[in-house]
Amino acid sequence: MRHTLTRHTVLRAALALTVLAGCGTGQERRTFPVEVTARPMTGANEHGWTVTLTAVHASVGPVRFFEGRVLLSRRWRDFDWYTLVGGTASAHPGHYVPGDALAEVLSTATVDLLATSPTVLGEANAVTGDYGSLELTLPVATGASDAQGALNGHTVRVRGEAVHTDGRKVRFDAQANLPKPIEGIRFERELGTEQGRARITVDLAKWLGRIDFGTVGVPDTGAEQPFPASSQAMNALVRGVEDTSAYAVAWVDGGAQ
Repeated sequence: MRHTLTRHTVLRAALALTVLAGCGTGQERRTFPVEVTARPMTGANEHGWTVTLTAVHASVGPVRFFEGRVLLSRRWRDFDWYTLVGGTASAHPGHYVPGDALAEVLSTATVDLLATSPTVLGEANAVTGDYGSLELTLPVATGASDAQGALNGHTVRVRGEAVHTDGRKVRFDAQANLPKPIEGIRFERELGTEQGRARITVDLAKWLGRIDFGTVGVPDTGAEQPFPASSQAMNALVRGVEDTSAYAVAWVDGGAQ
């Protein structure tokens, strides 16, 4: 019987070998918590819409850490080619090779991104070493990962009201899915056995900053409206969620809070 190995099967095997071989290479086995929080959006976005959010949820996990560093290309930093066809562009990582896998959290959870404190996703099974990046999976929610049904079977769900500088108002309930994990998110740290945790902060301004809420539907109806599948609003939301610059990853020293 032929067996097809998926990319993530290979990565899991590589990580397991790395952990098992850690003592022989000078690396030590360790664990650390991984938590998720968000930075609120303030001010108007690039289309003149100021957004007040009432609910933001995301299906998060697994999270995998790698040694490879993200090298941004200067020409991509200044040129958003996607805007030429009326869309939005995400940060281009330039030349990125993940390298060896160093840690992973396999659990998946529904995260309330408006919560007042970070949500602990789980404990990373890891080794010490020179960390450079991570891969973030935002999968479709299931009954097991979203018992309260906050995501309605989707990857992200954003609800609220957008008000334009000209006075138009749009209430929205946007739900979207991602086609693949987000690769090449920067996280550079020489990690030993010190106490601490990795914190992933979602920049909601990056998620919502390119959306023209005027493409959602008729304004001033008072009813929550979904993002039409082919609309600029849906495309801009997905591109914003995919943007690696929407995620800041930091090491927080000390024990659990």
